[in-house]
Amino acid sequence: MMGKKRDTKRTVKCLGYLISVLTTLCFFACIAAIPIAIHYAKNKEGYVAEAEIPAPAEKVYRAAVSLAEERAPEVKILKRDDEKLLLEVTDDIQKASLKADPITPESTGVIIKADVPKVEGKEKEYEKEQEKELALRILKNLCTKLNVRCTVTNK
Repeated sequence: MMGKKRDTKRTVKCLGYLISVLTTLCFFACIAAIPIAIHYAKNKEGYVAEAEIPAPAEKVYRAAVSLAEERAPEVKILKRDDEKLLLEVTDDIQKASLKADPITPESTGVIIKADVPKVEGKEKEYEKEQEKELALRILKNLCTKLNVRCTVTNK
């Protein structure tokens, strides 16, 4: 009789641990499913796209450099500062700068600023079809390269 009670208690205890582990895994899966918000805005000077990406700053910066190099000759690197994690590029219509700022060892603030296009008619086109605008394209491509889901929120 005493052995059966002990086995029952052990079984209940194991089930409790199993339920706790499954609940924790479900919680983390829900967090991973939440997309990163890209804050996107236009002001007099140009366009700004910002996001906090859950990856080390060096990894985010290397991914940005790799994207620029992969898209050559359409995208040209104008300036590259590996120490400051700063990259400046152009697509011959707009010029954009990317800065990767470490927030924590596993989280990076990314800000991309792009000028207003100098080509006639491009500014109005970008207002209608914002996915063509350089700052936003860079950040969306960066999210894709780092396997991070991102959604755009206009400021």
